Amino acid sequence: MKLPYFKKLPITMQLSFLGLLIVMVMISIMAVNYYRAVNVVTKNNSDYIKGVISQLNQSISSNSNDVKRIMETIAYNGQTVQNFLSETNPAQKVEMFNPLKAYLSDMRKMKKAILDIALVENNGSVFNFLANSVQIEAISREIPRNNLSYFLGLKMIDLPYTTTPVLVAGLPIYSTTNFEAANSELGTLLLIIDNRLLFGDGNPVNLPEGALIYMADRNGRLFYTNDESSNLGEPISQDRLLNPNSQYMIQREAIPDMNGEIVIAMPNRVLLQGLNVIRQQQLIMVAIALVLMIIPLLFVSNNILQPLKKFMRLMGEVSLGEKNHLSKRIAVDGYAEMIIMASRFNEMLAEIEKLTDHLLESKHVLYESELIKRRAELSFLQSQINPHFLYNTLESIKGLAAREGSSQIFELTKALAMFFRYSIKGPDMISLEGELTIIKNYIFIHQIRFGERLQVEYDIHTECLACLVPRMILQPIVENAIKHGIEPLRQTGVLVIKGYRDGENLYLSVHDNGTGISLEKLEDINHTIECRSATDGLDGDSVSGIGLANVHNRIRMIFGEPYGIRMTSELEGGTTVSLTIPVRGEGHV
Repeated sequence: MKLPYFKKLPITMQLSFLGLLIVMVMISIMAVNYYRAVNVVTKNNSDYIKGVISQLNQSISSNSNDVKRIMETIAYNGQTVQNFLSETNPAQKVEMFNPLKAYLSDMRKMKKAILDIALVENNGSVFNFLANSVQIEAISREIPRNNLSYFLGLKMIDLPYTTTPVLVAGLPIYSTTNFEAANSELGTLLLIIDNRLLFGDGNPVNLPEGALIYMADRNGRLFYTNDESSNLGEPISQDRLLNPNSQYMIQREAIPDMNGEIVIAMPNRVLLQGLNVIRQQQLIMVAIALVLMIIPLLFVSNNILQPLKKFMRLMGEVSLGEKNHLSKRIAVDGYAEMIIMASRFNEMLAEIEKLTDHLLESKHVLYESELIKRRAELSFLQSQINPHFLYNTLESIKGLAAREGSSQIFELTKALAMFFRYSIKGPDMISLEGELTIIKNYIFIHQIRFGERLQVEYDIHTECLACLVPRMILQPIVENAIKHGIEPLRQTGVLVIKGYRDGENLYLSVHDNGTGISLEKLEDINHTIECRSATDGLDGDSVSGIGLANVHNRIRMIFGEPYGIRMTSELEGGTTVSLTIPVRGEGHV
């Protein structure tokens, strides 16, 4: 796999990047393994907690079954309870009181968690040991009549020895001898249970340190918890259990016998305490590995990068092009390969110095020849401004001044000054809009001379105006059209200057309505434009001013092939010179 961008980076960055990549891979592997272990531990603990909840439900079911059996035994004891509730004779009821009291006292001792047993007759009379009779009678009305046994949940009842809510269970008592009668219901039995002793010693299951148990009745109020911050009888803290940022893993399950709920909250720190130790050890290993990677990195830097920096420094000095830098040599310490490379580089510098001396001698000779050639070209370019044009322009200015003293003299002089200034100095490339401004001044000068015999039409697309063109690229073409196309005409001459853009190319053309050129002569002119250099010049009948050949060669030198100019013409149909260059400037992408 090719990594072109990576290869272009400095070696220090490459080594640092590779080291960082290795560390990131190590950390990623450890992170993946850690989170996999977290998931395994979490799942195992979840399964364990589910088992604990199942065990708690079994314990609650066992205790609730004990309570149900005790209530059913009491409710359907025919000799004592049934007879007492069925008896309507007050005297007989008094005689039954002590046996009933003894029986209920014995039944209360069957389970340590039972605080009180209460019998509530249909008329509201209450028989019990400790609880407030008024509260008992009110609570008895909450027992559904169609249930054999029913756990009401926590109730606040006035009892000696306790100020906390207690569990209340009950069932309606029906006559065992007259159950088909409409009034077969004899009363209600209630058991008052100390929920703290429901599981014997108060520890129903063994859980890890920090694990919290919550058991709620059908109304969502706690009847058992080991959370010291929660009080019995209060609702379960939903803020803690439902908070997504909670530091606990929560498991909950219903209590079928009581229509309540068991919730176990296991602290994450307890679940992951072993894994945290492993994570710390892994981080220490990463730190050690990082240190072990930095040491060879520094070693490599000293033996490779330092010599390379010396190479780069000397190369930078040599690239400045000063001859005295070629006499410098490099001496490096490091790997054998670096020493060999330094030796070869020194040999190369010596050879370059030798070749440079020879080149300078040759260049001196060529420079003198080139200087002569450039002077000749400069002289040629300076002589390209047509004396005939200057003479006619000055004569026009003179005639106007003598005849009418018109403001046209000012405009003509201004246009001439702008043209000369533009032709002498300015940037090599100029916007087409700027070039057209000079052309308009140039044509204005000729219009003063020709009067109404010279008309001009412009057809330039707006998007072309910002395109860059070589300076003075149109003037020779316009001059050629005026001299060879318009000037010989007796009638009005018309110049049409067009410009449009097609794709990535800019097309300009200058058309005159002159007499035109024969096909043979046209082919000769186009061949001459294509084949001759700018300094060769063209025949005076075909080119004037700076010259079409110069324009063509300038375009070729700037933009290359296939750009340049081309002439087309028809006898009595006028002549068109077309110019093609690539689009440059604003708006070009």
